[in-house]
Amino acid sequence: MLLNLSCSDPVKPEKPENHRPQISSVTVVPKVVSPSDSVVITCYASDPDKDTLVYDWITDGRLHIKGTSDREHSLYNTFENSHVFYPNNWRNVDLDTPWVQCFARDRRGMSDAVLVQFIMKK
Repeated sequence: MLLNLSCSDPVKPEKPENHRPQISSVTVVPKVVSPSDSVVITCYASDPDKDTLVYDWITDGRLHIKGTSDREHSLYNTFENSHVFYPNNWRNVDLDTPWVQCFARDRRGMSDAVLVQFIMKK
């Protein structure tokens, strides 16, 4: 009787490759706001792996994100791809161009980002 025993490592299954989410477009409505207006920014993104995406929103100090305190200029891990922004620290100038950055993340280490500017005027 012949017995053959082997002590080799079991084959580890390969993890599927993770692909970067892709932001296809961003809308800003309206494109020009006054100090008393608000703007809605929507970030359209998809993930080739069909992962659920979360969105991070970062603004400069001139904007306030609805649902955050006046001193916060970022909002992380939201499932909403759209947010409302208000002028916050309006400088008394005739024209200004604040910015918002949106990140679409798959929570597995991959992301895409876009920087959006719009016009604030008196």
